[in-house]
Amino acid sequence: MKVIYSLTFLCFSNSIIASFLIFLTLGQLYSSLDDEEICDSMWISFNHTGFKEALDTKVYGQPLVGLANAVWHHWNDKQSAKALVLSLHGPTGTGKNYVARILANHLYTRGTKSNFYRLFHAAVHFPHKSRLETYMSELQEWVQGNVSRCSKSMFVFDEFDKIPHGLALLDALKPFLDHNDHIGGVDYRRAIFIFLRNDGSDLIMSHMVEQKRLGRKRYDIYTDFDNLLSKHLESEAKRSQQPGALLYHSLVSQFIPLLPLEKDHVAGCIDDYLLDNQPDYLIPTCFIDRVLADIDFQPKVERYFASSGCKRVIEKTQFILERERIDLKRKREARKKEKLYL
Repeated sequence: MKVIYSLTFLCFSNSIIASFLIFLTLGQLYSSLDDEEICDSMWISFNHTGFKEALDTKVYGQPLVGLANAVWHHWNDKQSAKALVLSLHGPTGTGKNYVARILANHLYTRGTKSNFYRLFHAAVHFPHKSRLETYMSELQEWVQGNVSRCSKSMFVFDEFDKIPHGLALLDALKPFLDHNDHIGGVDYRRAIFIFLRNDGSDLIMSHMVEQKRLGRKRYDIYTDFDNLLSKHLESEAKRSQQPGALLYHSLVSQFIPLLPLEKDHVAGCIDDYLLDNQPDYLIPTCFIDRVLADIDFQPKVERYFASSGCKRVIEKTQFILERERIDLKRKREARKKEKLYL
């Protein structure tokens, strides 16, 4: 009898220990998810397929295969000669910021909330010309601090062309962007730097309008910019005589144009907003046409391209939605009054 009790107790004890070990293991797993982000494959892994798919399905009207391939080659090249420097150019609302966010979301587990992702905005981080020297020093500290913690850091500079003396900041960035193996024991060649710029937009818009009038397809026109944009920006750099203009041109790995958006593309942005934010609201089939009618397109005659792309889609859609709701409410109240007098 004592043997049976002993065996029972032993089995029971083993069961408790096993349960405790499972609990401990799960606890360690869940706590590790809350731990400080570290520079390893748990937190950083480029999802190339997912990135390409997101560009195809979420970024309207932009044949960005070159971008996906540039990131993929850089990510998988263990002997990168230099950091990947991408310069995205295009009119307002064509998706420059959106593309950068999508990339971050496919590089880091935490996406744009990752400690290894840094967004610098012209108006927020570099507003005053008089503080250029301070900005240069701070910028170097930010880059050095991030890359020393993780070589696969990503830096995005929004509206870089609007930073007062922004090109002069390249003196601070040049060592990190150029062909240097190590600086102070830190390797910067695995990092990604993305500059979002509006300059070049006039060239992109005028060439698109011209080629559209000739009947060329959008995706065929896109290939024109492989050399056209780079040469235009180089010419502008020489003419401007700004410090750092030609230096910038020499450090960029790839210039990437974002094309102005046509009606179908803007309609896609409207539809996405409605699906994400108004899933329970029954939208009339003509609703998107009403929003499009409230958006400016150019040229004035042909109305090929949206002047501000998808940038004002949300506020326009919200405004017309509210107007629709008010009209519907008035109609219902009018019907109620009619019934009262019947």
